[in-house]
Amino acid sequence: MAPSLQDRADVAVFNEIGIIEHLTRLSVTAHLPPGMTYAHVELLMRFHRDGDGQTPAELARAMLMSKAAMTSALQKMEAMGFIVLLSDVTDRRKKRVRLARGGREAHAELLKGMKWKMDALREGFTDAEFRQALPFLRSLRLFLEDVIGADGPEAASLR
Repeated sequence: MAPSLQDRADVAVFNEIGIIEHLTRLSVTAHLPPGMTYAHVELLMRFHRDGDGQTPAELARAMLMSKAAMTSALQKMEAMGFIVLLSDVTDRRKKRVRLARGGREAHAELLKGMKWKMDALREGFTDAEFRQALPFLRSLRLFLEDVIGADGPEAASLR
């Protein structure tokens, strides 16, 4: 007899990942100022992690968003003073996204408001526990990126 969905480890892993993602969103959105969305937070985090200067199209690809959704998010962030859209110096048809002082301040305020939660997380788990989880999670992400980008069932043999 085949195992039920509840007995399958792959299903359980994705269920846990989904719940973790949902709880993370709830935790972060509880600290957002009016008008700011989780998508805005993800962009601010990306700028702080990887730097700014990307085009909207580059950001859309990296964030797995449509160009239209990215344009909408960037327009709202610009109106809130979080970013500045500048013409590309080599190709005036393109725009480059720069983080503004307001974006840096919003990011800092968000982290300040969530500090106690991050401290609790670090007290609840050791650095070694986080490091032990990383290889599997990275491997799973890379596999999924390959499967999503593949044109057919041959993707199942990517690993």
